[in-house]
Amino acid sequence: MHGRSPRTTALLALLAAGIALAALYAVPAVREAVQAAVRGDLDGLRVGLEGNKTTAALVLVGLAMVHVVIPFPAEFPTTAAGFALGFAVGFPLMLCAWVASGFAAYALARVAGRPGLVRILGEARMARAEAAVTRVGPLGLLGVRLIPFIPFSLVSFACGVTRVPLGRYAWTTALGTAPLTAFTVLLGTRLQTPSLEDPVIWAVLAGMLVLVAVARPVGRRLMAPS
Repeated sequence: MHGRSPRTTALLALLAAGIALAALYAVPAVREAVQAAVRGDLDGLRVGLEGNKTTAALVLVGLAMVHVVIPFPAEFPTTAAGFALGFAVGFPLMLCAWVASGFAAYALARVAGRPGLVRILGEARMARAEAAVTRVGPLGLLGVRLIPFIPFSLVSFACGVTRVPLGRYAWTTALGTAPLTAFTVLLGTRLQTPSLEDPVIWAVLAGMLVLVAVARPVGRRLMAPS
């Protein structure tokens, strides 16, 4: 008996991933949360997560996984996690959720291959992302993850297509995602009773401003055509 061809295996894997994501999106709470995030409706997202904390945690993980194929600002669910669950639960939960989302995007890119992603993302955009992750070493890839304005899934796709070693991909994604995740979750914890006199808010904003300040020049250098 002949084994399946690589193409058949890839198509089956893509079909399974599509079914899994469709099933996840079919869950009303997840679908409503995704729609709120896509609209930029942070208040609506927070309201939808009020109540059972276990349900909120599952919805937030679902949001991170759906983010692989439906783009929206990752900061929205991360902020909502701080509001709904607090820092002690929200930070590790969202860090693990975003790392899992990154692995899913990496695996999808390996299976779909470059032609499939180009049809979705466009040749120029994909080429810039590939060039960035190809020419930088581990520290450069870590720097890409630290920058708020570079799309999370786009970097993951580029790493998968260019076959960045899995170990390097894992630690740079986890370590590079942690600072912004921590800042954003912590900011979310203060949204229940926001106050300009709260030193935590100012500390969080200062940390985020540092990331934003380095984002433009570093991002421009990394994403510029070679």
